[in-house]
Amino acid sequence: MGIRWPRPPRSRSRSRRFAVALAAVFTLFTTLAAPGAVAAVSTPTAPSAPTAIAGCVDWPTSKFLQTPLTYKANGGAGYAMQNGSHYGEGYHVNCNTAGNMNQYYALDLGMREGDEVLAPGGPGTVLYAGWAPAGWETCGQYIVVDHGGGYWSVVCHLSRILVSKGQRITDATVIGLVGGTGGFAPHLHFSLMYNAKLTGAGGVYGGQSAQPRHLFHLGCGGGYYEYINKGQQVCY
Repeated sequence: MGIRWPRPPRSRSRSRRFAVALAAVFTLFTTLAAPGAVAAVSTPTAPSAPTAIAGCVDWPTSKFLQTPLTYKANGGAGYAMQNGSHYGEGYHVNCNTAGNMNQYYALDLGMREGDEVLAPGGPGTVLYAGWAPAGWETCGQYIVVDHGGGYWSVVCHLSRILVSKGQRITDATVIGLVGGTGGFAPHLHFSLMYNAKLTGAGGVYGGQSAQPRHLFHLGCGGGYYEYINKGQQVCY
């Protein structure tokens, strides 16, 4: 890393439509008035496209990409909310600088310490797995995966790493566990890059930040998220 409001059936009768709408409002009111009732928060079914940023790229929609959480996320809820920093916020900066880590399109997901983490790009080869080197310390324990074609994924702040450099992984490989290493509260930070490079010590730099596009998810009925908007619910 929703419930749709019921839509009244079409009717040629204006009074019929009014009666149906009134009944829906009454049902909602009585439901929320019941002791212990909790209002359901719906999630947009078609997130809007963020403004294109010069120097960044999109992850190809023809290339596999998935939400990096499992059905166990957040105590078995199977989803996480996008919270913390979104695109261009906090440490999520740079599109195509030559000597820095380009993370404009990085995302933070609200998850619990110990939650399982998958590689966003699915199958690939682990390029680095361990503590981030000097200059990248705020990443804490992190993993870099090469998904082919110049596209990499990075997950940061892990409490535990479950893979090693050179290991081949699949879309179902649990590569690590959520944490807050690097000086943060527990959450999952992930970012995607195109044509980035790796220092001898394991620091990612250069290339271009890639926007997550067409992310596959199994939970919440399955399907794809064309974009991830700020505050969006993200299912496994």
